[in-house]
Formats: sequence, structure tokens, C-alpha cells
Amino acid sequence: MYLWQQYANSDFADKIALRDHSLGHVFSWRELAERINESVSFLQQQSINGGCGVALCGKNSLDLLCYYLAVLQLNNRVLGLNPAFQADKKEQICVQNQIALRIEIEAGKAVFIKSEKNLPHFASKALTMTLTSGSTGMPKAVVHEVQAHLDNARGVCELTCFDFNCAWLLSLPLYHVSGQGIVWRWLLQGAELHLPGGDFYDSALQVTHASFVPTQLQRFLLYVKEKPVANFKLHHILLGGTQIPTDLTEQLNRLGIQSYTGYGMTETASTVFAKKSDGKPGVGQPLNGREYCLIDDEIWLRGAGLGLGYWQNGKIKPLVNSQGWLQTKDKGRLINGELQILGRLDNMFISGGENIQPEEIERLIQQFVGVEQVFVLPLNEAEFGQRPVAMIKFASDVGSDFFQSAVNNLHVWLSDKIEKFKQPVAYYPLNDEMLRKGGIKVSRQLLKTELQKILGK
Repeated sequence: MYLWQQYANSDFADKIALRDHSLGHVFSWRELAERINESVSFLQQQSINGGCGVALCGKNSLDLLCYYLAVLQLNNRVLGLNPAFQADKKEQICVQNQIALRIEIEAGKAVFIKSEKNLPHFASKALTMTLTSGSTGMPKAVVHEVQAHLDNARGVCELTCFDFNCAWLLSLPLYHVSGQGIVWRWLLQGAELHLPGGDFYDSALQVTHASFVPTQLQRFLLYVKEKPVANFKLHHILLGGTQIPTDLTEQLNRLGIQSYTGYGMTETASTVFAKKSDGKPGVGQPLNGREYCLIDDEIWLRGAGLGLGYWQNGKIKPLVNSQGWLQTKDKGRLINGELQILGRLDNMFISGGENIQPEEIERLIQQFVGVEQVFVLPLNEAEFGQRPVAMIKFASDVGSDFFQSAVNNLHVWLSDKIEKFKQPVAYYPLNDEMLRKGGIKVSRQLLKTELQKILGK
């Protein structure tokens, strides 16, 4: 019996489980369990009764959530698809992962798309399948058992003081591991889950907890500045996705909101390291049940939340090496007793014989007044092999003249703060359309493609 079923048959039965701000509906655990059972019936009508793979595609909604839990209740595999994917990519992913049924949910309507292939029968077990970023080629699906999600949730709940009296906003998409992390924290504690309404940031102010990536955080701070609210419930924000500028966490602190800086990945069911934001660049210590070590500057992980493996041709390929560790390909170092993430080992490039870690330059540029987001990329060059260039979004960008003026000021500011070979040799504008293409986590591979378009190559 799953947690939502247990709550529906306990003293929690009439406790509020979910608030849907878009519909104005409130559900108790008993009512929510009934709604999930309705989704179970629809799945059974499609011959989904255990051991099948089901893909869900749509923006966060009550229907999407209920189908997610219903698939698990029937002991199937559930795979989330980004609705921004092209139709042929969705189809390829479903074939690659032996998906029997794809459910497209839009505007409150569900469309069922069955596989035309006769698929082999797999063991009847509830499993989640979460796609990695897939910056090159097709993304791989990481397989987790339900218990791994709950183990991961436990450490985050302890750090953020999240219990059954609290409410977390489903502020990140369910197809992403961070969105699922919110769901499992809610289920672990029997708390409240809120689905945001049309005014996303007003919905955020009505919960105790939320998870934001940097862009959301910037927009939230602008929202509360333009629409001051005397009394709000939000007091905890878990941050992730990339390096968080310290001035943003300081603004939250002035609002009486405690923020947490975290580090995690799809393979570990979300957050592994986290701490209360303190203006320092580290991500603290591993949460309960997690272990790490540094081998040649690479972060290795094991423990709570670790996935079973990658789904590959109907089998699960282990994530870990022969020593039982997940090699993350993330570069890190220990400073003052806490881990600092230096960047991806596969992002590093060589310029004139010197190693360049793009994230180091990005962290510095992010400190310049007015920079909202920045990515440093390698550009091929005959003399040095590759040189660093920067794509930047300024907070007040109003045109090319403003951009060039801001870049000139930034160039002067950088001149004595970092080695000359690390200073970008050119700057290009980064816009919202480019950022949206990668979902909540911006793809450097996509940005490289956009850069080539700008350069006319």
C-alpha cells in the first residue's frame, strides 16, 4: 500500500493533501486517493496492469500528478517527457524505453497513444524513469525505486524543517528529478502540495516551502518588489540548477525567507548536498544517508537516493563503478570543511595549452552588477585552439547600445580580476528564448548551436 493510500485510510483521511490554485479546488487525502483510483481505472482500460512502461507528457496539473501516482500504484514504470520535445523525439524516446502507452495531457484533456509494437513483459514493479539532460544524442533514462525517492526526501525534509504542517509548491516540472523530489517530500511527510495558479508567484507566497532555479528566483524577487505583501507564508526556498548569486540569497534573507543552496543530480533522485545559504560558494555537507569522496578532483557519490541504473534495451545498466561509487564527472574541492562545485569535467577546454573551466569565469562575471545569467563557451581558433567567449543576459537589457555599453564596463571590471587567457575574447547576447529551449536546466550544447547561428556558421 502506497503512502497516499495509507493516509486515505488513517487519521489523515480528512486532512488537506492538495490545493489546486488553477482550479480553486482542495482535496483531502481520501478525496485525492479516490481521484488517483479514477486514473487507475483509465489505465486499466488501456490494458496497463503491471510491468508496463507509461510515458506522461504535459505541464504540471492535477491530472498529470494523478496519472504519475496511478502508474506506480499499478506497479508500472513511469517516464516523464518534456512537452517541448518534438513529436519525433518523443516517439524515439518511447521506443528506446519500451513504453507501451504515452499520455499527452493538455487543457484538462488526456490523449492515449498506444505503442504499435508488441513489447516483452517486464517484472511488475513500481519504478520511475527520469531522463538525463541529453545534451548530446538521446537522453538516457535513470531508473529509481520508490524507496530511493523517499530516502532522498528524508534528508531534505530534515534540513528544511518540512513536516506534515507545511506546504510545498510544485514549482518545477514533474518530468525533471527536482519536480519529483517535491512530490516525494510531500508524500513522506503527509503534508500539503500546492499546484500553482495563473499568478505563479502569488501561489508561491501561499506555501511554506518552494524550489526555485535562478531565473525563477530573480522573477520572484522582482514580483515582491513590484507587489509588496505584508504577510506571506513562504519561509523556505531550496535553490539549485546552477551557481546562485549571493546577492539574491541576501535579498531573500531581508524578506525573512531562509534559502538553501543545494547540489544534486538525476542519478541521485535530486539533492545530495545542501546547506543554509550563507554567502559562501560551497554546498555544505552531504545530507543524511549520502556519502562522497574526491578522486582526482572528481566527485564520487553513493548512498540514499541512488538509482538502480540506466534503462537500456529492457535491462538496467548499473550506475556505479566496480567500487560501488557513482562517478559524477563533476569537479569539486573541499574548502573550509564543505564541498565546492567547480564545474563539469567535460565542460573544461584547453586554450593555448591552459586548462579553462567555464564555470570559474561564470561565477566571477555573475558578480558584476546587472548580470542576470552568463555562460562561457569555447570558440575554435587557429592560434590558441579554443578561446573563451561569453553569452550574457543583462537584467536591464533594452537594446544593442545598452548591451555594448554594459559589455565594455564588464570588460574593464574583469581586467584585473582573472588571468588574461581566461577573459572572454567576445560577448554575445543571451535571450529568454535561448534559455527556454533547455527546460529548467540550460543545455550548453544548445547554446553552442545558438552561438554558431549568431556567427553565421
